[in-house]
Amino acid sequence: MTASSLFTQPGLVLARALTIKSRAILLIALTGLAAFSQVASATAAKSQAPAVTAFPVTATTLQQSLMALGNLKANQSVDIAPQINGRIVALHLRDGVSVKSGQLLVELDDREQEAITAQARIAFEDAQRQLDYMEALINSKAISVEQLKAQRATVDRLAAALQAELAILDHYTLEAPFAGMLSFHEQSVGALVNAGTVLTTLDDLSTMKLTFDLPENTLGQISKGARVSATTDAWPGKTFTGTIDSINPRIDPVNLTLQVRALLDNPESQLLPGMLMRISIERQNQQQRLVVPSRSILFDGNRRYVFVIDEQNRVERRTITTGQTIDQYIVVLSGLVEGERVVNEGAVKVTDGRRVTVLDKEPSVLSANPVTPAAANGLL
Repeated sequence: MTASSLFTQPGLVLARALTIKSRAILLIALTGLAAFSQVASATAAKSQAPAVTAFPVTATTLQQSLMALGNLKANQSVDIAPQINGRIVALHLRDGVSVKSGQLLVELDDREQEAITAQARIAFEDAQRQLDYMEALINSKAISVEQLKAQRATVDRLAAALQAELAILDHYTLEAPFAGMLSFHEQSVGALVNAGTVLTTLDDLSTMKLTFDLPENTLGQISKGARVSATTDAWPGKTFTGTIDSINPRIDPVNLTLQVRALLDNPESQLLPGMLMRISIERQNQQQRLVVPSRSILFDGNRRYVFVIDEQNRVERRTITTGQTIDQYIVVLSGLVEGERVVNEGAVKVTDGRRVTVLDKEPSVLSANPVTPAAANGLL
C-alpha cells in the first residue's frame, strides 16, 4: 500500500458522507416548504368569504285547500225488481240507455189478476147500485136506518177490496220511477222471476254525490256551499266542480273524521257511480304565512335551521319551525321575521358566524298566491 492510497480513501468516504447529508437536508427543507404552502393555502381558503345568494323572508297570502279522496254515487239509484212472482211477457229494456220518468220497462203476465180485479169491481158496483136504491127508499120509510148503514159499510168494504186488487195489478208492470240510465240486464221474455229479483238498475246521473272524509280539526274551515274541485284518472286533465251539500253531524270517534257530501254537475254523464275522485276544497279564510326556499333549510336530526345574513354579511344559524311545502317553498311558522335575509344558494358552504359574499342574483319571483288548489297538500 502506497502513501497516496492511504490519504485518498478517507477523502472519498468523507465526500460521499457529505453528499448524502446534503440530500437529506434538502429533502427536509422541501417537505417543510410543501407543508407550509398547504397551511397557507388552507388559511387563505378559510379566510375567503364564500359566495352565496340571499332570499328575503316573504309574507304571502295562501289560498289553502283541503285534499281528500272520495267515491261517487248517483244522485238517485234504484234496483228494478218485481214485488210479486210472475212470468215476463214484455221487456222494454235496453242496456245503457236513458229513460224518462214513468216509462214502461217490464210487463208480467197479469191475466189472473185482471180477472180478480174485474170481480172486485163488479161486486163494488153492485153494492153501490143497491145503496143508491136504498137511499131512495129511506124517505118513504120502506127500510130502516140500520139497513142503510149496513149497506154503506158493505160498499166501503168492497171499494177497499177493489183498491187492493188494483194495487196488486199495478205490480205486474214496472215503470221508471225517475229519469235516468239503465244498466245491463240478463232476463228474457218468458222467464219466471220471483219477487225481489233484480232485473236491472236505474241511475240518475245528472248530478253525482261525492262522499269523502276530513279530519275533525277542519270542521271550522268548511261549510255548506263551499266550492269543491275534483279530478279522476278516467278523465285526465279535466276538473269537475261542485259545492258541499251536507256535513254529517256525527264524528267518527275512532278515526276522528267527519263525513262530507258534495254535489257535482254531470251534464255529459262522464262521471259514473263508484269512481274514485281526488278532491280539493277551498278553505273559507285566507292566511298570511312566511315562506323561504326549500334549499335554504338544513337539517340537524329532527331540527331544521337556516342561515340568516345580517347587515355585515355575517351569517347566523337560526332554528325554525316549518309547515307545509308549497312547490319550491316551505312555510315558516316560527324563528324568522318578515324582511330578514336567509342564505338561498350555497347554504352548505357556510358556518355560523362566518362572513359571506352575497351575489346580486335576482331571487325567484314569488307570486302573491303560490298555492293552487291542486298543489296544496292539506293542513299546516
